[in-house]
Amino acid sequence: MNEAASANRLDLILYPSGAPLPSGIEAHVVGGASATVKLDAGVLSAYVSVPDRTRAEIRWIVDQLVRKIAALAEFGSATLRAAKTGASETGPPVDDDTLVTLGLDLHHRTCGDIKLVERSDLQARVDRVGLLEDCFRTWVNEDPGRRTSVAIARDVSQWAAGYPDVTVEVMADRTLASHGLRLLLAVGRGSTVSPPRLVIARYRPGGSDRAPLMLLGKGITFDTGGINIKPYEAFVSMMKNDMGGAALAFALFRGMVEAQIETPLVLVIPTCENSVDSNSMRPGDLIKSYRGSTVRVDHTDAEGRLVLADGLAYASDMYRPERILCFATLTTSALNAYGPYATPVHFADPELQKSLRNASERTGEDLHFFPERIWHYEANRDREADLRNTAHLPGDATRAAGSRNAAHFLRHFTDLPLCHFDIFGSAWNWAGDAPGAGYGATGAPLRTLLAALGT
Repeated sequence: MNEAASANRLDLILYPSGAPLPSGIEAHVVGGASATVKLDAGVLSAYVSVPDRTRAEIRWIVDQLVRKIAALAEFGSATLRAAKTGASETGPPVDDDTLVTLGLDLHHRTCGDIKLVERSDLQARVDRVGLLEDCFRTWVNEDPGRRTSVAIARDVSQWAAGYPDVTVEVMADRTLASHGLRLLLAVGRGSTVSPPRLVIARYRPGGSDRAPLMLLGKGITFDTGGINIKPYEAFVSMMKNDMGGAALAFALFRGMVEAQIETPLVLVIPTCENSVDSNSMRPGDLIKSYRGSTVRVDHTDAEGRLVLADGLAYASDMYRPERILCFATLTTSALNAYGPYATPVHFADPELQKSLRNASERTGEDLHFFPERIWHYEANRDREADLRNTAHLPGDATRAAGSRNAAHFLRHFTDLPLCHFDIFGSAWNWAGDAPGAGYGATGAPLRTLLAALGT
């Protein structure tokens, strides 16, 4: 941000739909919203009539306006408030959830220099969740030569040192081999920069022995595709984002611990780099998993489900969690089938689905729910091995089923309640216009998860 930009401040005032706006330069805004803008002494006053739409759409519409304002006169700080309108106004008042989620978007655009006027209660939530989203986004955006498996293990351990109820174990090559986590070892054996690690952090408030909630995150620090190397068209230049699941799981774990929740937690991050080397796993390799089933490597670019499978099975046996939430940039199909803003959510039970749906409506992050289905489960079977890492439904039915098939691969590795989030499309700003996000990571769907879990 240059000095001229930082000298300006955006004052964003939200009006109910249909309310008359103060005079100013009219700004064209999509989606039925209207806006006027004034610039006076370094203050950009933007008056916006909030349309009667979903909160996800409101986020996008308001962000389009903010982008247009920034193109005319950049700003380095912002204030946000709901206008005080008379009782005669017909539109519904701007609610607190809208203020919070727009405040979070401005938090990222202004690098934290955002104030919610006369709302210290909402300000505290924006500050807290904003810092957690910053952590998530920073990990994903960092150079993959720095954000390695070793760095992930180090940073989790260093953070945990400040919390007496949190312990961390880092399993490296020999320990992984002795426990039989051969899928994780196979994926990472071509990299010396980011070798295989299984990072496990336990939060036991007051030494609780209750069954924990398990947060599992895919930590492929860079994905070349392996010997089946990714073409440029498959986003290989952006594959530092393939550890987005690990970043999301850690940020969520951190937020819940810092909130001192009473529920025990276990964070599980299988992490490594999927590199190209003479030691790399090969198409056709038959590998015995931790759980005992053999997996044929049909394609080396379907590596995420392999590391998750071993981490999932091992931690399920060791900690017997009451529920498992799994996060992974698992399939390009999630982007192709559901678009750049949506997160496919697999296997959520009715109670969890209700909590997630309500939270996503409040935060403006789209989730799409899919149940367990036997044909996707069986699609992972193989002739040579028990399973293969590229599931196929019969004939043309394989199209657009990648996210569901991959999720059902994981179902083979635990009998415990599992909910899987395929964040490939939503966690990265593919379209370039994700609200509040610049190039790179978006922070989605962390704010929804925090809201759904009561933190």
